[in-house]
Amino acid sequence: MENRLYKVDSRMAPPIILAMLFATTLIILGMAKTHSFLFLIVLTPFMYLGLEILARRVVLDSSGITINKFLRSRKLGWKDIQNVDAVRSGGKTFLILQTEASRPILITNTISGFPHLVNSIVEKIPAGKVTQAAREISESTPKKLWPIIQAWLVCLIFLAVMVGKFLE
Repeated sequence: MENRLYKVDSRMAPPIILAMLFATTLIILGMAKTHSFLFLIVLTPFMYLGLEILARRVVLDSSGITINKFLRSRKLGWKDIQNVDAVRSGGKTFLILQTEASRPILITNTISGFPHLVNSIVEKIPAGKVTQAAREISESTPKKLWPIIQAWLVCLIFLAVMVGKFLE
């Protein structure tokens, strides 16, 4: 099996990058004010989440699956995966990989090529370890517009707050 790289849907990047730029601008603008520390405390987790989303990578190869996130990476051999399950919540879908040694690993449908990724994983895992829900997800994954809409909404909220700061 050749290496296959899956990244976050490219439509997610523009609103996340813009929202992070707006958040950084808010932190810089707030430095002159007494509430700048509050901005820093509130926006730091958001900035980390943005970096985490942009850095997500899933690599499949003949030895297993590697999941890369911001500042961390996880490698699973195909034989280490004990169970493959899936959960659907509205437009969000999660593929759940369970091993004996650690807590479950979640892969969301914000990954570009998610149906192909699920099919590739399901093909490599023995049938008895794959739940019916995971098989159904591989056959019909819902469209993933809501996470993109949410990212643009966050971007617009930060833009509105930034405009409000400029108008003070």
